[in-house]
Amino acid sequence: MIESSTAKKEIIYPAEVIFKSVFRNRPYTMDSIRNILAEHCIPDGNVTAKESSGGKFISYTVTGIFPSEENLNTICTQITMIEGFMSLF
Repeated sequence: MIESSTAKKEIIYPAEVIFKSVFRNRPYTMDSIRNILAEHCIPDGNVTAKESSGGKFISYTVTGIFPSEENLNTICTQITMIEGFMSLF
């Protein structure tokens, strides 16, 4: 369930979810994210990257169809444990 200042939005799973994560720019981060998605049976998950203008940071946009909120939470938790992690939104 997503909460905002005005109302709660209930998500019916399976659902397509898009989220972003920001990391210090290090090699193999995208591969790590893709491996996490594959381990949790999100084979059609898409990961795109965009570097900061100075190249020090990189944001990844993750799109996939997640079977449950628990699955999504587990994946997000594992992504936050990747070296160089800064933010998830």
